Amino acid sequence: MDKSPEYANASPTSIAASIHSLIDSVRGWLDNFLQLAVLEGKKAGIGLALMLGFGVGAAVLLITGWLALIACAVIALVENDILGWAWSLLIAALLSFAGAGGLVFLAIKRSRDLLFYATRRQLGLKSAPTQSHE
Repeated sequence: MDKSPEYANASPTSIAASIHSLIDSVRGWLDNFLQLAVLEGKKAGIGLALMLGFGVGAAVLLITGWLALIACAVIALVENDILGWAWSLLIAALLSFAGAGGLVFLAIKRSRDLLFYATRRQLGLKSAPTQSHE
């Protein structure tokens, strides 16, 4: 194997210095990259915490709004002598339970999408049952 004239004159110390410089440059680049990733991760974490806080606040407002709406319906039924307090509250509670049951049913139905059937099949991990897509 021929040595080119460019490398023939290079001393082992200059090659070692070049390699050391390259390693230092890669290390510096990696350090800067990791610092950027950490800063962006902190920013994303703060954003996620704020989103969760806003979501909790919205949920509280939705719940209080729903309770006020139910209270208005119950009071309207009682004030207009349509039903008594007990029957009005019972109907309101049963309608709320029915709505919650429907939402739970929909959540269970959608939970099948979380099982990654196609991904597991491609990885050969576990054979997934065939399901019909709706």
